[in-house]
Amino acid sequence: MSADVEAAPNAEAPVSVPAREVQYCEICTFPYEYCEYGSSLTKCKANLEAKNPALYAQLYSEEALSDKLKSLTTEQAESLERDSLKRERKAQAKAEKERAQLAASKIVLSRVARTKRKVITCIHGLHLFSPPLPQLKVIAKGVQHPGIDEIHIQGDVVDEVKNLMLQRAKPFEQMPPESEGGIGEKNVVIDEKTK
Repeated sequence: MSADVEAAPNAEAPVSVPAREVQYCEICTFPYEYCEYGSSLTKCKANLEAKNPALYAQLYSEEALSDKLKSLTTEQAESLERDSLKRERKAQAKAEKERAQLAASKIVLSRVARTKRKVITCIHGLHLFSPPLPQLKVIAKGVQHPGIDEIHIQGDVVDEVKNLMLQRAKPFEQMPPESEGGIGEKNVVIDEKTK
C-alpha cells in the first residue's frame, strides 16, 4: 500500500510551531491567565505584580480588564466578581479552620508495661500534623497497626522523644517551626498512666 502512495514532488514539509511556554502561579498552581478561577485571586495578583510586573500589566491593567469586560454584560461582570470573592472567603475560612484544628491536635506519648520489668514507649497522633512528621522507622521497634499512626519504641524514652520533637533534633530536624504549623509544647502530651 505504501508503494502506491508517493510523495508529491512539490509538497511542502509541515511547518512546526514552537511550543508555548506557560508560566504557572505559585499560589494557586494555575497558569497566570486562569488565576481568576482559583480561590485566591487577591494573593495571586499580588504575587504576579511582585514577580512579573509586565505580565501583570498585560493581564490586569485597566485596558486589559476593560477588554475582558466588553464581552460581558454588567450583571455577568458583577456576578463573576462576587463569585471570585466568595471562593476566596471560603478558602480563607477553610485554611483558618485547618490551622485551628492543627493547633488543638495532640501527640500523645505513653508508657506501656510489656512484662514486669520491660516498658515500651507509644507515640499516637503524628498523622494529625501537616506536613506529616518524619518517618520514625529509625527509632521505632515496629508499627503495630499500619492503618493507625502508632509507633512503639523499646524502652521508657517518653521524655527523650518529647525533647527531640520540641528541639527539632534528628529524626525531627525537618519539622517546620511552631510558627509555620509545626508542633509546640502544647501539642505534645505525656500520658502518665502506665498501661
